[in-house]
Amino acid sequence: MATAPPPNTDLALPPQKTKLSRASDSIKYLYDPTTGPQPDRFRTRSLLRSVRYISIFIFWRLFRYAKYAAMGALATAVAGTAIGSVVSGAAFVIAPTGILGGAGVGLLWAVGKFGWRRARARVGRGEDARRDEREDAEGEEEVKEVRVPRTEPW
Repeated sequence: MATAPPPNTDLALPPQKTKLSRASDSIKYLYDPTTGPQPDRFRTRSLLRSVRYISIFIFWRLFRYAKYAAMGALATAVAGTAIGSVVSGAAFVIAPTGILGGAGVGLLWAVGKFGWRRARARVGRGEDARRDEREDAEGEEEVKEVRVPRTEPW
């Protein structure tokens, strides 16, 4: 009778992973590719990495659209109340219609902000306590300066 040759112990094969353990590794890799075990095949790794980046992109895009929808709902809710009837132009400033309207409001906002900063720079940025004390000690009259408020409305 012929018997089977003895197994070669020099070429020990790594233990085979089950489908469940490979799926678990793939999900861990999909969640965070930098840590944990990587899939064995390059094609699987690249596919999982691409799915990860595409899903993150889609999530943040949907999040952005949800923010726009919430702002639109808020503007509509304010416009439908008594406040909206009293201040009817506020809806245009909050959510201007069209591309030109948005660009116009943005340009107006930028010019106003730039002008506010220039006005503050010309008037001065604060009190000089040492100069005030010195002038009071010398008996000189204090020069009244007109100053704009320190807080910015933006």
